[in-house]
Amino acid sequence: MKVVNLKQAILQAWKERWSDYQWAINMKKFFPKGATWDILNLAEALLEQAMIGPSPNPLILSYLKYQAPR
Repeated sequence: MKVVNLKQAILQAWKERWSDYQWAINMKKFFPKGATWDILNLAEALLEQAMIGPSPNPLILSYLKYQAPR
């Protein structure tokens, strides 16, 4: 699977029901350290996607644990 952007990665993770641990592993694969993607907007993008619908999406919210780069 080729991920083009951050929102696409979030939606792919949600569709495939990745665990929060899988999220962290796959994000490191898709967006390696030093990659030119907007890491500063990751938490905001996760919150934006999680808040779609009548109640927050717990799966996407769980990805916030692993949103910080290491």
